[in-house]
Amino acid sequence: MKSGDRVTASTANNPYHTNQMDLPFSPEETGAVGTFREGFSHEVGDLVKLELTAEEMLGDEVRLAREYVKEDTSHFWSDLKQEFVYWELTTGQLLLAAADPTRVDWHEHHWWGDDESQFH
Repeated sequence: MKSGDRVTASTANNPYHTNQMDLPFSPEETGAVGTFREGFSHEVGDLVKLELTAEEMLGDEVRLAREYVKEDTSHFWSDLKQEFVYWELTTGQLLLAAADPTRVDWHEHHWWGDDESQFH
């Protein structure tokens, strides 16, 4: 008989089985099989709890990493903006130094007449 075969014959002459059974043990059995089943159930429950805890911990790590990235990018963009302002001012100073000094003086001191006031 294979291990997967079910016992369907009458077991009246078997002292260990007093009635016809479809399974070799009863579901309400509290012996070794019941203890095994109960232990297996607790073990599976503990594994499920462990998996849920691990999933929650991973979610916490993702949220923490997101906050770090958010903070770092805000500092990065702030520093980049300050660098662009510095380079813009430096470029402006270089262009003014290369320009005609008379027109630069007129522009810095707002000496433009009415005709050229639109160029401020």
